[in-house]
Amino acid sequence: MHQETNVPPLRTPPPPQQPTGILQDAGEIAVVTPNTGETRHRYAMVVAFESEDELRRALEEHRCSYRDGQAVEEMTHG
Repeated sequence: MHQETNVPPLRTPPPPQQPTGILQDAGEIAVVTPNTGETRHRYAMVVAFESEDELRRALEEHRCSYRDGQAVEEMTHG
């Protein structure tokens, strides 16, 4: 006779949390780099990360989450 057991289904581990940055500014932004000099972007966001590791993960995964920085909160909420 076959007896069923109540075994919970296997659960996959939750995906690792996305890198989280801070939205520092948004709008028209000039970016200055040693290689290309100044480049202007009319519609842009500046997202800063707490560590180089978080930045690298965001670049590798092509995604991140972010929270508003103080300047953006003041810009959006007056």
